[in-house]
Amino acid sequence: MSGIETAFFGALADDAQAKTSKNGKPYLRLRVRCGDGDAAQWVSVMSFDPEAIGAVDRMTKGARIYCEGRLELNEWTGNDGTVRQGLSVMSFHTRLAAIGRQKAKRERSKDESTAGEQKPAAPASNFHSDEIPFAPEWR
Repeated sequence: MSGIETAFFGALADDAQAKTSKNGKPYLRLRVRCGDGDAAQWVSVMSFDPEAIGAVDRMTKGARIYCEGRLELNEWTGNDGTVRQGLSVMSFHTRLAAIGRQKAKRERSKDESTAGEQKPAAPASNFHSDEIPFAPEWR
């Protein structure tokens, strides 16, 4: 299997790592878990997406991401001599996902952290809007 286009949602296994290629081009290295339990697949992602690189500080362990890119199945020999296989993606579009249970936690500013104060619920009229709440952000 070589160079199949893919798109998926997943959760970061670790904080994203900002790297620089031999040509001086910045990129991110991500380890992503797709699925849950025994059906989970682990994907190694290299993202050259400038917007994702700019959001590296928010791409922390457990954050949900949406990723598009070229999927490959890699094979290598481990230190113990066993042949191993793994999925990798060269991503051209990587974003933090605004869905899922495992959104990255953000720190609250002093203005937001008023003890015991709750925000009022959104009016029901805002339920139907032109925005698609589950679509990745494409800006």
